[in-house]
Amino acid sequence: METPSPRYILTRAAFLIGALVVLLYGYGWVKKKQRQNAIVAELKSITSDSSFFRQFYAEDARKSLVRSIGLIAEATTLGMAPDAVIDLGMGIEPEFFANEAEEDEPPARERLIRSSLRANYDNFIKLGYKPDFHTLDSLKKGELPPIPSGPQSGRKPELHTLINPEISPGIEKVLANFEIRPPQADGQKPTDIQIAAAKQLARDLAEARVIEEPVGKKIIDELSKPAP
Repeated sequence: METPSPRYILTRAAFLIGALVVLLYGYGWVKKKQRQNAIVAELKSITSDSSFFRQFYAEDARKSLVRSIGLIAEATTLGMAPDAVIDLGMGIEPEFFANEAEEDEPPARERLIRSSLRANYDNFIKLGYKPDFHTLDSLKKGELPPIPSGPQSGRKPELHTLINPEISPGIEKVLANFEIRPPQADGQKPTDIQIAAAKQLARDLAEARVIEEPVGKKIIDELSKPAP
């Protein structure tokens, strides 16, 4: 039997290496797509009306919001833009040939979910968090890890309620009412900007029919009262 030439051996070796690279790349691509789809499915569950606006317990609402931020952060490590994964999580597919002039105004609930998730993700990034293994693992459990850098490094951030539940009982079970912030001193009064954000949330919740318009007006009236 004729001995294979060195050139033949090298050619076959190069072919096998190339095939292995393609196989590994294909396997990695499939695993990546599977995880992307799983993230979208989990976000769809969180952004459903029964989850986002009607949790049974306040603690579940808090954990759900934190988990959603973790899912968005993980999606960015898989090449997905935050806005894109939020839209997919709400069941909104991209329209590649959409005419912007003909686009309808998104429903009020859709706008509310998108703005809440995007604002909290942005706050998460501004606090210095990175989507590393330990951070993502903590977020999956619904827990915010200590702030990694900056003047409040090592301290736990707050998941603050924009509208105080004392003004509107039950509002602490609505995910849109939570905002990730740096820790604040006990008894610190809300700023004018925070009060304005709470009033806007009340308007948005009324427009989205999460609360009745008279309830929204009552909340705004309470927020407009001078601080004692």
